[in-house]
Amino acid sequence: MKVTKYEDINNLLDDLSVNIKKILNENLVGICLTGSLSYGGFILDRSDIDLTVVVHKPISEKELELLKKMHLDIESKYSKWEKRVECQYIPLNMFKNIIPNELRRPYLGAGKFHPDALYGNECLINNYALYKHGISLFGPEFKALIEPIDIKDVQIASARDLLKEWEIKIGDSKFFANGHYQSYLVLNLCRILYTVL
Repeated sequence: MKVTKYEDINNLLDDLSVNIKKILNENLVGICLTGSLSYGGFILDRSDIDLTVVVHKPISEKELELLKKMHLDIESKYSKWEKRVECQYIPLNMFKNIIPNELRRPYLGAGKFHPDALYGNECLINNYALYKHGISLFGPEFKALIEPIDIKDVQIASARDLLKEWEIKIGDSKFFANGHYQSYLVLNLCRILYTVL
């Protein structure tokens, strides 16, 4: 499937989709491409490849182990994109919660698989972008899975994200020693401002 203009990314997405379908089988609802590849802000040398996988019920221990191995194998196979694939596995009913700070889900980021990562303050902002721009790789369009997200809820989540996530990190010199995080902060703040204003 030619989802993007980059042949190697399309191959990676095809490979991921095929393997995710094999592992999750009947538990899989859909796979959505999100992030900068979906809304046109992708920078070849810096941007991540972002995916949201929607499932019927929480991922089992067996599925977790298979998914972890699969992601590591694919990152090894597509070494150009090693540590640049971000993928989260979210049960469908979690999308109903607009204040999901304490909810957790499996998440792959920066080459590490986190089986129980916090859903976080950014999730409603991300889901809003997914609703507006997400590209279905498998299953129904994201818009068919959830109710429209109210921009007022996104504005509240954005303010909460700035205060609870980014204000704390701005004073952390170790966090911002990484140039990727510096640019991510600027981009994320700009996205938040663009979304809520």
